[in-house]
Amino acid sequence: MRMPQPFRGMLAAIGLSAAIVLSTAVPANAAITVTLSPTAGAVGTRVDALASNCNQNATAVVEGTDVSIALPRNNNNAQGNFTVPQGMKTGTYTVLVTCGSDSASAKFTVTSGSGAATGGGSTASDASSAVLWSGAGIVLAAAAGMWLLKRRSSAAA
Repeated sequence: MRMPQPFRGMLAAIGLSAAIVLSTAVPANAAITVTLSPTAGAVGTRVDALASNCNQNATAVVEGTDVSIALPRNNNNAQGNFTVPQGMKTGTYTVLVTCGSDSASAKFTVTSGSGAATGGGSTASDASSAVLWSGAGIVLAAAAGMWLLKRRSSAAA
């Protein structure tokens, strides 16, 4: 028995809606995000580090140096700071934050002299990228299915 056209359209719309809802769902343990403020500064600059969505004590290291930072838990975040030490060369460094089994990073640039501080910058951990790309794939597949249904129903008429 062939399904009437209105029901096929309704099922396709329900499928598309479900795909959109599932692709935008936030995982139970949302990925942490690291924010540094400022994102650039000379030796002696105090840098505040915030790990959002980190509900426990965290640690951070400035890769390529011996700088390590404790980030105590504060509500649903972990935060701490460090001062750019003497002897740190100009260039861009990755600040890697570990919160339980999750990690994320942000970049800090050591400048020469004493320039103006810049605003905060952040990056999300890989889990958020996976959710984003998975959702995009689901929406693309749903759109292709809708196009095929439309094409098929036009050909049958």
